[in-house]
Amino acid sequence: MEPVKFRLNEFKQVAEWLDSKLPMPLAFFLKGWLWALEERYIDAKVQSSVEAAIAPHRPSQPTLAAPTFTSEPSGVEGLDTIQLSHDFSRKEGKADRAES
Repeated sequence: MEPVKFRLNEFKQVAEWLDSKLPMPLAFFLKGWLWALEERYIDAKVQSSVEAAIAPHRPSQPTLAAPTFTSEPSGVEGLDTIQLSHDFSRKEGKADRAES
């Protein structure tokens, strides 16, 4: 059986302490739990640093408005006519200027 390998020094030190102070079955169980905790800790740190890195590049306001929803009764009972609509605005680009 291969021992659990930790990536961060803090977790390695805790695992060594568990090995020296606790009986082997209990230490093995707790090191498995500690390994899962280390994975979640690394994921949280990565996600936090990515969010911090892209925060200056995000737009401050949402760029799209919410779509409008309308529902009208139809000739069939229980089957309404449902419509979603959105006002998509098109910015004038180079191709639009060339056609004008």
